Amino acid sequence: MRNELEEALRQLHTALESIETLEPDEAERLRRAATEISSTLDEQEVDSASLAKRLQEQTDAFQESHPVLTRTVGRIADMLAQMGI
Repeated sequence: MRNELEEALRQLHTALESIETLEPDEAERLRRAATEISSTLDEQEVDSASLAKRLQEQTDAFQESHPVLTRTVGRIADMLAQMGI
């Protein structure tokens, strides 16, 4: 599961670099959330529910205009919930 999560995070970073129509502040918030998730994977005291919720909230604004990005973020949130980290 962790390898899948790391791959999904890489896909998210790649997608954020290639999407030109996403508002810069939205892209930056997603980058920060993805970076926070990556940096906390080995920590024991991580509130994965909070991370997943914040990540999902970031996608609300561009859900219709960027469905692939929204699905990637959704997968990451689901994996976090399943891992219980």
